[in-house]
Amino acid sequence: MPRSRVTGVVLALALLATGAAATTLRAPNAVTAATTDFSASAESTALYCTGLGAGATSGRVVFTNLTDSARVLDVTVVSNTGAHATRNVALAAHASTSVSPLGWAPGTLFGVSAVVSGGGVVGAQVAANNTAVAPCSAGGVTDWYAAGFDTLVGSSAVVSLFNPSATPAVVNVTTVTANGFTAPAPFQGLAVGPHAEVAVNLATQIVDTANVGVHVNVLRGALTIVGVQTSASTTSFNVGQGSLSTSAVFPLVTTAAHTRAQVRIANPNDVATSVTVAVALGTYQIAPESVEIPAYASGVVTITPNSAIPAAGFASLTLTSSEPVTSALAVGAVGLALSAPAPLSRTWLIEDFSGRGFSRAALTNVAKESTSVRATDVATSVSFSATLAAGATSDVRALLAGLSKLQGLTLLVTCDRPVRVTTILPLAPVGPVVASALNGG
Repeated sequence: MPRSRVTGVVLALALLATGAAATTLRAPNAVTAATTDFSASAESTALYCTGLGAGATSGRVVFTNLTDSARVLDVTVVSNTGAHATRNVALAAHASTSVSPLGWAPGTLFGVSAVVSGGGVVGAQVAANNTAVAPCSAGGVTDWYAAGFDTLVGSSAVVSLFNPSATPAVVNVTTVTANGFTAPAPFQGLAVGPHAEVAVNLATQIVDTANVGVHVNVLRGALTIVGVQTSASTTSFNVGQGSLSTSAVFPLVTTAAHTRAQVRIANPNDVATSVTVAVALGTYQIAPESVEIPAYASGVVTITPNSAIPAAGFASLTLTSSEPVTSALAVGAVGLALSAPAPLSRTWLIEDFSGRGFSRAALTNVAKESTSVRATDVATSVSFSATLAAGATSDVRALLAGLSKLQGLTLLVTCDRPVRVTTILPLAPVGPVVASALNGG
């Protein structure tokens, strides 16, 4: 089938022997061992996507077959109105196909599941306006944290809950803002039926508020969860985090004029936290930015515009916090797009679905030792190798000698140590939107 025209996405892969694509939205006991086995005889697997809707949040789910053999997908679309539809979708070797859930079933928000007849298939969802991309996951989670949502006039923020199992799920949704903690009654004991989709519209309870942090506690079952933010004409998918953390890294953060870049932090703890963001930008010596965030509150560190940080290309940000928090990068010119911190993985797939490529792509090694990097173009079998220094962030084209462009790319990257991959969508002004990985940035 023809390759669908959608924006690029970076996929962090795990369990490829069974075709399951890993994500940071995994339960605490999920298997995290990575492998590059694309065995055509792998057993059937499933992929789950959520967050596409109607209007500004409409879009499609793209499935890509990385193997030399054809696959058949049993695809089911369910909506928040209870409608559903199921069809078989054929997927040729090394091909992509897309599913637009709005055309399958009536509703305003959708969950999509695909049972795959074999391994080596990955999936990602893309907003119709091409400002957002997020992975499909291989299963549900029991805890989910995310930061940075706006319910201001002109914005909307929805937490999309999809139950991929035959077991009913029950959740509590709580929030923190600059004004403190809330646990709205309609968001407590919320039921998500078997194979059902539920939309939690934050604005119904958290009115006209910036920088809302969210915690979804799944009391029973496990869910696939994505936050959907619409800001002006920009739609973004916040894939969130499975747990709180005292550190986060955001490479390739724009400092371009006429754009905004913020690190948004949510502190759901009962004590205040001190947050410091170190900024690495070329040869400039920049003092770290710091903020004190009260208990049960949210806060912001502004990178651009900031008189202490010059407009000089892409910066690399390292966040540290005295207490575990959740964070997100908010960037854009008019509307702001949210992206969660990229996960660490030894295996990544950098795929350009549209042929438009990326404006930038980089690997970050957070370890204190160097790591070997091996990359293979899945379509051509051309291989590259390099060494990424300890603590370094490197442009993919500069690191992998012989890789000349970031268009038409299906690049499998494996490393001896866990690394982060960050890609920038080719939008104007250059570099305002970070592409989610599977998770992805």
